Amino acid sequence: MDKLLIKLINSFGVSGKEDEVREVIKERLNEMNQDMYEDDIGNVIVKLGSGTTKIMLCTHMDSVGFIVNHIDDDGMIRVDNIGNFKKEDISHSFIRFDNGTLGKIYTSHEGEFVDIGVNEKEDALKKVNEGDMASLVGPYLSVGDNNVISPLLHNKVGCYILLKLIEYVKVENAELDFVFASQGEIGGIGARIAANNINPDYCIIVGTENATNAEERKNNINIDEGPVIKIMDSSLIMHKDIKEMLENCAKRSEINLQYSISTGKSEGELVHKERIGIRTGEIAVPCRYKYSTSEMVSINDIEDTIKVLKQLENLKEII
Repeated sequence: MDKLLIKLINSFGVSGKEDEVREVIKERLNEMNQDMYEDDIGNVIVKLGSGTTKIMLCTHMDSVGFIVNHIDDDGMIRVDNIGNFKKEDISHSFIRFDNGTLGKIYTSHEGEFVDIGVNEKEDALKKVNEGDMASLVGPYLSVGDNNVISPLLHNKVGCYILLKLIEYVKVENAELDFVFASQGEIGGIGARIAANNINPDYCIIVGTENATNAEERKNNINIDEGPVIKIMDSSLIMHKDIKEMLENCAKRSEINLQYSISTGKSEGELVHKERIGIRTGEIAVPCRYKYSTSEMVSINDIEDTIKVLKQLENLKEII
């Protein structure tokens, strides 16, 4: 597995506390001698090329997580969710607090509890305090035919794709703005602010889409069968110009596409409403067991998504 992807996976980045993952992104951009800027909300933005047409490529760098709301007398730590996910998908998982403290999370009808291996509240308070944040943590494993299993792939994959594009793409007669957005899991705050500041003609969200797995057998999206064009979700219908653009990119790069209609949401829900309206759509990497400690994606799908989006450098031929 690429060392950059591993570094992104291992970086702490719960919504509102993205410092560690942000530094990994900035460090990689510095290694490429790439100009960037960070806005007041914490977005990292890279501008390539110039021209009358602006395309914003956006992925969020934050992940879902937990925040401590109370510590019981027996040392058990009560937490609330940051972001939306199913409690049953994370029960008995391992988590890491931002100071490095490890624990096991258990969910029940009484709430969500973290066990860090102590028996008294005062011992827990030596390591964790109310308001501290924690993230899912686990190993990254190579499985099957060039697939990877790890927690937090659903947001780190998008960051990896944008970083690779910045490294390889050569832009002429257009402006590409790459946005590593903050607080995507709690309302797409960073993406909305970036869209207002950049005022793009088009916005392409780079994310992940639920794929067929052991629990969802009837899904028409499969890993290792190409990137997904999200035609519609519960909050956005892809703009026809974005759809045509991405299909032309795929045709030029000879990459197979999959198409989804889902009940999920993404930053596109809010971005397309900004300013006087922005033509918006999403391309996604298929992901099994999303929002769990064992998310699974295909490296082939990641590489194919990069190949498709790299064709944006030939903007005159694909619009």
